[in-house]
Amino acid sequence: MKPIAFILLLGWSVLVHSADTVLIVSIDALHPAALSAKVGPTLHALMQPGRYTLEGRSVEPPKTLIAHTAMLTGLPPQENGKTDNDWQPGQPQVGKPTLFDDARKAGYRTAYYYSKPKLGYLVNAAVGAHGLEPHAGIERTRAFFRGEGKRFAFLHVSGLEWAGGESGWLSQDYLDELTQIDAALAPLFDEVSRRGRYAIVVTSDHAGHDKQHGTDHPEDYKLPLIVTGNVKLPPLPPGDWSVTGLRSLVRQLAR
Repeated sequence: MKPIAFILLLGWSVLVHSADTVLIVSIDALHPAALSAKVGPTLHALMQPGRYTLEGRSVEPPKTLIAHTAMLTGLPPQENGKTDNDWQPGQPQVGKPTLFDDARKAGYRTAYYYSKPKLGYLVNAAVGAHGLEPHAGIERTRAFFRGEGKRFAFLHVSGLEWAGGESGWLSQDYLDELTQIDAALAPLFDEVSRRGRYAIVVTSDHAGHDKQHGTDHPEDYKLPLIVTGNVKLPPLPPGDWSVTGLRSLVRQLAR
């Protein structure tokens, strides 16, 4: 198997305008300062031929469901209607269109796998395959991409928030957890990169400080954005990256 970095560098010369395969990965609680070649070699390799920023910013407040709703709708909490961080099955789900609606209209089959029950709030009629997968999300996503045709998946990966809460953000336990996540994602990225025209986006919902997150501390708002693939990548807007910009960016990749 060729290293992912080689595959991505090889594909960089094939510039086309849209991807047949789009993968978005949100690594919950990923602090951009943790992204080094030693801790996360797979993620670091994605940064080299792609476009990225380590200056991303979450919403107010920087919490998981609030941030992901802003991410998928492209709207801040006050406009998308999700200003609290809770949801239970049976309660109303997202009422605004999301990037899944954009993908479905563009002819993609869609999938959404998430590792926290409250993220089920973001399942709507435009989501094809979906499920709460705290342990098997990566494998379910790999299986989804083995199907034919245009495919679009959003994968939420958890674990760092627990390590941060127990041992502290950027602690050795936190970094070790990221190394494990990085290794688990490598086969998925390799398979996606072999599907022809593809794009991979990696981001997060928020970071944290000490053993806390979701507060108004500046560290809690930080997050990265990595965009790579063998298609023509849209330029990142000047200034700080906001999670509300993800939907617009993905529209340019999946059309």
